[in-house]
Amino acid sequence: MRVNIIGGGLAGCALAYVLKREGAEPVIYEAADHIASGASGNDVGLYNPRFTAEFDAVGQFYSRAFHEALKVFEGFGEAIEWNPCGALHLMNDEKKQRRFPKTVKNWGWGEEGMRIVSAQDASEISGVQIPYDCLFLPQSGTVSPKKLCAHYAKGVDVHLNSPVADLNTLDGDITVLANGVRCLSFNEASHLPLKAVRGQVTYVKQSDKTAALKTTIGYGGYMAPSINGAHCVGSTFQRWLDHSDLIEEDNQDNIEKMVKNLPELTGAYDVCGARAGVRTTSKDHVPVVGALDENLYISTAHGSHGILSSLLSAVILSNKIVLKEQDASNSIESALSPDRYS
Repeated sequence: MRVNIIGGGLAGCALAYVLKREGAEPVIYEAADHIASGASGNDVGLYNPRFTAEFDAVGQFYSRAFHEALKVFEGFGEAIEWNPCGALHLMNDEKKQRRFPKTVKNWGWGEEGMRIVSAQDASEISGVQIPYDCLFLPQSGTVSPKKLCAHYAKGVDVHLNSPVADLNTLDGDITVLANGVRCLSFNEASHLPLKAVRGQVTYVKQSDKTAALKTTIGYGGYMAPSINGAHCVGSTFQRWLDHSDLIEEDNQDNIEKMVKNLPELTGAYDVCGARAGVRTTSKDHVPVVGALDENLYISTAHGSHGILSSLLSAVILSNKIVLKEQDASNSIESALSPDRYS
């Protein structure tokens, strides 16, 4: 079975990987001259689920996505720069102080998977001074999204510099739209409430204070442990912008947000790089995954949790395409389905 995949970012490459694993023949059509050309092309990416207070369909989706990703990332290992260093999420506002304990209780991961830790314990875990109690995920960490896409696409037929304007020109049995907000250019997807969201990450040289950082830290923005002497700090979230040009002020905004939440790290930082990308999100901030028409599917709107959601979405779509028995609940499929906007 030949499956045409429009888009060579995380959504498209993850689907190609899963389909190839199931014996199908995926073919990626990427408009740019390399895969992971957009928001999926960052060198450092944090993998964390989207936390919900209740273990509803969305919570179940992200919980399963996290554990599916752990299995795959362990197999890929150094090829994707997998670093399961743990993640601390600061309880730095009242909403998080209410939500995170409910997440721990209702998701049922056990202490080895998710727990609340005091500010003192968080400081010892991270290696830097943390002023808030935190939600701690010991198995979370970082990968290189760019290298993850490359590894997903290994051995897959990839057509670069190949924008697709007319789906009828493609050979094959099935087509999947996985090209972010550009899915809207096709009539079958034009009704979907998809939005572009620009995000810029900043790379800063490690300081004496930050060199000890052992875990990722989330606080509305995020900071990752240094790689080759530089930390990735991010990310801006600009719904009103849809370009990937670098904005110098964004680098300062990322640094200011970091030191506001981690005041012990206040100091002068040398910016040694930056990258901007345009993510795609939906009206309810849940991915859009499922059938659009006969033999036409979609996987988009993975937003800021795409490292995880793209993989489980690929499994769900692949099961549909190769007619394999579904192991996702009907409530999860309904929560993701594009039919919710019909």
